[in-house]
Amino acid sequence: MLIWITVITALIALSAVIYAYVRRKINTTALLGTLILGALIVLTLRSYTYCGLIILLTFFISGNIVTKYKYAKKETLGVAESNRGMRGINNVIGNGLSPVIFAIIFGITHDTSFLIGFSAAVAAACADTFSTEIGQAEGNPRLITTLKKVPVGTSGGISLPGIGAAVLGSALIAAVSLTLCFELTLRIDMLFFYICLVSGFLGSIVDSILGATVEDRYPLRLNKHHVNILATLSGGIFAILIAYILP
Repeated sequence: MLIWITVITALIALSAVIYAYVRRKINTTALLGTLILGALIVLTLRSYTYCGLIILLTFFISGNIVTKYKYAKKETLGVAESNRGMRGINNVIGNGLSPVIFAIIFGITHDTSFLIGFSAAVAAACADTFSTEIGQAEGNPRLITTLKKVPVGTSGGISLPGIGAAVLGSALIAAVSLTLCFELTLRIDMLFFYICLVSGFLGSIVDSILGATVEDRYPLRLNKHHVNILATLSGGIFAILIAYILP
């Protein structure tokens, strides 16, 4: 039965990615990158493959939806994603590399704490996407390190709508991870939901801090995609640490 659930989930995920490509929501490099990351998920998560694919699919779909939120206004402000929100390979790697790292480590160690790290990394990516796309359209940002007002689109800028959106994005992935996936295969209660929610949100905060301090700055010269990788990785690490600390 499990194999059929996995096959059906994989076909749905593949169809969604192809549909996004046909509708020009992702370009060719993003399509190839997504297929490679998806293949790695299938190879490493094994019996949990359908869980990982559902979680990633949730982020993929919701991320594309929020990108269109008040797109015209964001375009006027000069902060909208270029090419009508079309994603490229850098977006795929920035948001997908860290979850795959946790999946690979799980495949090697079989330590289920890395499954929690996987979910939290995706939650951090979703939190950051929601925060950026909704916050830029609604907020009056302040720099996270000084709380001084900054122009919309400034790296490291935060706002109340953006913070609320980050919580919403992280909660979405945490809820999907709990209710649709892991409760069937792991002994997990609401504690998992809160760990994933908090860790995903903290990952988005790390993204803002790095954006305000090192992004496009000497000597590291990290771009936003490098920052995304570090932020999602931190979200997963937070979750693993919290899971080990709590009884």
